[in-house]
Amino acid sequence: MTRLDSIGSTNDELARRLATSDLPDRTVLVADVQTAGRGRLDRRWEAPAGENLLCSMLFRPPIAHPQHLQHAVALAIIAAAEQFDVGNVWVKWPNDVIVTEADTNQRAAYTKLAGMLSTITADGSLIIGTGVNINWAPAGATSFAAIAGHRLSTTDVLRAVLKSLHDLLSYTQNELTDRYRAHLSTIGRLVRVELPSAEVVTGRAVGVSPDGSLEVVDECAISHRFQAGDVVHLR
Repeated sequence: MTRLDSIGSTNDELARRLATSDLPDRTVLVADVQTAGRGRLDRRWEAPAGENLLCSMLFRPPIAHPQHLQHAVALAIIAAAEQFDVGNVWVKWPNDVIVTEADTNQRAAYTKLAGMLSTITADGSLIIGTGVNINWAPAGATSFAAIAGHRLSTTDVLRAVLKSLHDLLSYTQNELTDRYRAHLSTIGRLVRVELPSAEVVTGRAVGVSPDGSLEVVDECAISHRFQAGDVVHLR
């Protein structure tokens, strides 16, 4: 693991280092602050220096199913959250980590706790960057500290995430998919799927296929599968 005081983007920096060095599988790059951090759909991801967990992880080829590694990272964040008394944590498809208002209902109102952005490099490696709100959260989101009631060490949380990730990567693909589905808040909800093409589909999320695609039945009872898109939970 390498820690930097400041960097533009941990994903970009890890990709740059990979292009010039033979980095080992599961290399981790952590930054106290990112000056050009971004999330899915090119959204900016910013946080005060040292307050949150900002890191990228490298997975070397061969990689049969990149989405399974993304699922494992999201599930590792959930497992780490539980270790620090942060409960009611779920996944919003595809890999946002959210906190719901009630632990008995995964379809309750929610706030975002963590997000991730993945990049496949020219040599077939996968870089998964994640931002986890530890001691600070932007408006409309939440953090470990806000729920636990006290500040936390970003290093301690990262260690917990990496330990949980190590355990999850020993699962079979079917076991990992089953665990992902069990922690997926999106299933059963009425959702709006905003596609990169600007098309919008509204319907009921009914499942996730083995390749990670979201299955939605729209208002005309037509079934759709989405491999990418921005999902909004309506209820």
